[in-house]
Amino acid sequence: MASITKRTLKDGSRVYEIRVSRGRDPITGKQLPMYTQRYKPPVSLSDKTALKNAQRMAGEFEAECRAGRVMTKSEAKEYEIQRIREEELKPTFQKYVEIYLKEMEIRSPNTIANYRVVLRRAGETLNTYKIEDITTLIMKDYFLDLQTNGKNEKTGEALAHKTIIKHYIVLHSFFQAAADNNIIVRSPMQDMKRPKPRKDDREEPVQACSPEQVQYIFNCAEKEPLKWRAMIHFFIESGCRRGEVVALRWKHIDLESGRITIEDNAQYTAGRGTYITTPKSGKARIVMLSTQGEAIQLLKELKKEQRSMIFKGIQKLNDFVFTQENGDMMNPQAPTAYISRFCKKYDMKGIHPHMFRHTFATMALQSGVDVATVSAMVGHSEVSTTLNTYTHTNEAVQSQASEKIATKLYKGILTSSVKKA
Repeated sequence: MASITKRTLKDGSRVYEIRVSRGRDPITGKQLPMYTQRYKPPVSLSDKTALKNAQRMAGEFEAECRAGRVMTKSEAKEYEIQRIREEELKPTFQKYVEIYLKEMEIRSPNTIANYRVVLRRAGETLNTYKIEDITTLIMKDYFLDLQTNGKNEKTGEALAHKTIIKHYIVLHSFFQAAADNNIIVRSPMQDMKRPKPRKDDREEPVQACSPEQVQYIFNCAEKEPLKWRAMIHFFIESGCRRGEVVALRWKHIDLESGRITIEDNAQYTAGRGTYITTPKSGKARIVMLSTQGEAIQLLKELKKEQRSMIFKGIQKLNDFVFTQENGDMMNPQAPTAYISRFCKKYDMKGIHPHMFRHTFATMALQSGVDVATVSAMVGHSEVSTTLNTYTHTNEAVQSQASEKIATKLYKGILTSSVKKA
């Protein structure tokens, strides 16, 4: 049973000390430290009422003790020390970024580099937070600020909507990994929807060259070295990505049939340099070039030229199609740098290697090639990607198709009407 002891303090106030026995140590037989609680009644209460309150509290306190819900002072102190230690062990956002990036080492260096950029930017706001203390509201505020005040570090302009979405995807993956690893109970972004575009955000249609521009480019390319001329034609006739073109080897090309196997992709990071990985879709694909097209003819000439350079000892023996002057593989940024010089030389603006890819896809769709085939040719993992990327072109193709259908329908009706008449 709980014991109650009344004590009078120096200032004359009353204190009731409530104690509950814990019994004796089964080994030493010594009395264990008691559970204690203090009750200090208001000055206005009579001794009789104060005692009744103390007795009621003592009964409740004893019940809590017997139920194991009360600690002694030494236990409370030890518990607090343990709680502080556990709190210190809980990772901050910054600490878990280090753990997460180690888990990401199986991904391509380019992907890791992109993730680092996003996580570094997020860290400017979130680094000091314990990761479990980051809430959905905090993340919503972060993305609102990113949309409102976020600037492109190179241009100083507002972040494009597609960049905001990239941040969303990376951070969503980051917090889900923390939940999967039992670092947090639930991702704060689990039910967060993708940020919507700002009112002033406009989804710019992909930029493709017009047939007139393509012809001008081909005419200008005639004055360029064979390697670059072949590359320009190959870009436009194949729709391949820059890294896929740089990684292309002669073993991938059947010059007689025009069959090209795209199974490699060249990438570059400052830490690793130039390296070979898989195409963006993660799988190989076949691209067919016309055997009557200029690209195949130029590739045949380029192969002969390379053999001659190797025989003369000017170039190394190397299977890459497009190489540096000594025969080594190109840096994947080299075509972009060359096209920039090319455009400046021939007074053209806004043209880059990826624009040639858009040109290929746009012309294919406009020529009546179905979306599924174009999607396979350019290496999109989903047909929906092709539809979304070339929305404006697809609308034009659908419009042309509607006109043809309408002409056929109404021509049939008119013909039938004439016969009846």
